Amino acid sequence: MAMDKENLKKGAILVIALAAMGIAMPLMMGDQGINYFMVELPNGRQILAEVADSPEKQVIGLFFARELPPDRAMLFVYEDEDFHSIWTKSSHFPIDILWMDRDRKILHIEENAPPCAEDPCPAYGPTEPEALYVMQAAPGFVKANSLQPGLSMIFRLVQRKG
Repeated sequence: MAMDKENLKKGAILVIALAAMGIAMPLMMGDQGINYFMVELPNGRQILAEVADSPEKQVIGLFFARELPPDRAMLFVYEDEDFHSIWTKSSHFPIDILWMDRDRKILHIEENAPPCAEDPCPAYGPTEPEALYVMQAAPGFVKANSLQPGLSMIFRLVQRKG
């Protein structure tokens, strides 16, 4: 009888753990539907950006990425304008970060922000609460594309997966 209760307890814990994994894994792996924007830079070059448009996707960010090719980025889309500070605790490589307003005009740029190895991590962001979009790209992206505050980008939805 004691053995049955112990097995029942272990079984219940296993079921709860599997259920938790079933909820967490799609969030961690991005299986809840991924949007991509083709981002046209001011110089006419186009890159593909994965869109992080929910709090869950924004928390995960680039955590699973080991690198970003020069023609790819992650684009955080927020519901409200704000500072939208970014830290690099979950990054595995340096990143260029760009904040844009509702018109997709660049407000602020942080180049080559290093991964944060220990707390407290620095937070990067604009000085005014006007950002609606934040784009993270490979280090050197800003210089290679001559980006600077005041320039604007164009976003086009190109694919929805999931």
